[in-house]
Amino acid sequence: MKLLDRVHHEDYGHEWYVQLVTSYPNFALVDCVVQWDDFPPDDWFPSILFGVGPRDLFGVSIRIKRFEIRLNLFHFSPRNLEVYKGG
Repeated sequence: MKLLDRVHHEDYGHEWYVQLVTSYPNFALVDCVVQWDDFPPDDWFPSILFGVGPRDLFGVSIRIKRFEIRLNLFHFSPRNLEVYKGG
């Protein structure tokens, strides 16, 4: 179990992943992704999505052209950040 896990990944933009109180593959108290894309979508309006489901207690995603932020609370299948670290 880790108190804080974070990683920066770059492919067609930049992605910063942060997880608080995590134990992969079972749980993360907070799972957050901040993303800046090199190729923005053609959407005219920003998008805001709220979600509740079996994998997380609450999730929100906000996208404005190149910028996106996703936040999940009490996430029960968090992303494996070791893949992005090369480990």
